[in-house]
Order: sequence, then C-alpha cells, then structure tokens
Amino acid sequence: MAKDQLLTIEEAAQYLNVSKTSLRRWTKSEKLPCIRIGVRQERRFYKNELDKFLSVADRLPEPFDAAATATLNTDEETRAPGDAVAPSAIRHLALYFHDRDELWRLFRPYVVDHLSVGAPFLYIHDKNSRQDALQRIRSEGWDPDLLIENGLLKLLAPAETYLRSGAFVPARMIDFMEAAILNWRACGHDKILLSSEVTSYLSAPPDEEGMIEYEHLLNDMLRRYPQATMVCHYDLRRLSGAAALGGWCSHPHIQLPDRLTPGLFLNSGAHTAASQ
Repeated sequence: MAKDQLLTIEEAAQYLNVSKTSLRRWTKSEKLPCIRIGVRQERRFYKNELDKFLSVADRLPEPFDAAATATLNTDEETRAPGDAVAPSAIRHLALYFHDRDELWRLFRPYVVDHLSVGAPFLYIHDKNSRQDALQRIRSEGWDPDLLIENGLLKLLAPAETYLRSGAFVPARMIDFMEAAILNWRACGHDKILLSSEVTSYLSAPPDEEGMIEYEHLLNDMLRRYPQATMVCHYDLRRLSGAAALGGWCSHPHIQLPDRLTPGLFLNSGAHTAASQ
C-alpha cells in the first residue's frame, strides 16, 4: 500500500482497528484529518496521516467494551457507603501534598469514584512511583493487572508521553490528553479520570511559565468534555513557591491537606477569550 494512498473510511477503520463511528467523530473534532470527495462528500484518508495518528494512539488505552468492565472491583466490602467520592462539580483540581501517604488519602476519593463505576483512569506518574500507585490501587481491593488488561487503567511515565522529545511542550500534552479522552469516548466512556504528577515534567527542567500555560489550556479543553476530571498532583517538597502559586492561579479548585477550596482560576473561558 503506497504511503500516499487514499483510503476509504472502511479501509481506514480496518487499518486503525477502530469503528467507522470513531473515525467520523475524530474527523468532526479535527483530531484526524481527511479530505472529502464526490457529490456525497465521502471521507478519504491519507495513509501517512493515519500513521501519524497511530504514533499517538498506540500509547493510549486499547479499545474495550465499557459495559463488560463496569464491575471489576474484586472486593466490594471495601466500598463502604460512607466513603467520600469526588464532588461532581470538580473537573480540574490541583492537589497539594507532602508525602505519598497524604497524596493517596487526598486522591483516593477520585479513584474510587471512577473505578467503582467502571470509568477509566489514566495516571502519568513520576518515574519512581509506578509500583507505589499499583500497590495503592491493589490495597483498595482492585486487581490492577485486570484493570490494565481491560483498558480501565493506564499508568505511564513522562518519557512515554509528553517528554518523549526530552522537553515539555504544553500544546503537545493537550493533544495527548485529548486523544486519550477521544479514545475512551469511542469505547463508550464519558466519565474519565486523568491525573499527572506535576513534578514529573517540571524536572525537565522547570518551565513554570509553560506549566501555567498548560494548566490554562487544560481548563479550555475540559470545557469540551464536561464528564472528564483532571487531577494535577503538586508535591510541596519539590516545587518552588512560584510553581505552587502558579498552580493555585490556574485551577478552579484546590485540594489542600485539610480542605477543598476554590482556586483563583474561576472562569474557565477567560483564558480562551483573552488569547483570541
């Protein structure tokens, strides 16, 4: 098959191993380019554009049946009725913590809120914290290997995502996050949990201005996907005062060790309007 060959929507769907519905959705959202031909304006896809799309998609969760994975919790007794869950209004949260135990205590309600109803969870972790995250999930009664196998859990290091080129680029990270959302939506999920340890990309080295730009872009992106939740983890032992303040100014909600409080970014449309 020639690299510049035009494929029909059926051929493109088979090449990407996705449905034609997913292709239509991705072209409508301009995540995947296509051209239109004929009176019926049928879609055609260049194979090299599909290859570019695959270079991102092959690092995202594999397609799975949402209905078949709605009850993967292996220990229902750990889900007490009084357990805290993520407030439904929270979509973009900065979570400040001092150690891994405190991080999990604050982050646990969001994980439980999603995994208990079969909603997928993407976690971009610090290079040394993957095993800790797996153990925390296991301690809640879930089998992380089963979750990964069924596409409900994806644990990635920065080098596997937006630091592949060795530098943090805000727009590239937004593209990655939005591709993850679209991938899961194509599999039948709207409720999605995304999270990232902020210090994992600030070690690149820190570009606090770029970090704040990224957080503002996240606010804009999340307006398009109101059922997606993004939790950004800020390790107070490793962040500068400027980075910590930047997080406070760029999130609608702030989770402190002792309370949840509004952030200073109260209007998620303000950044978009100001940049136009």
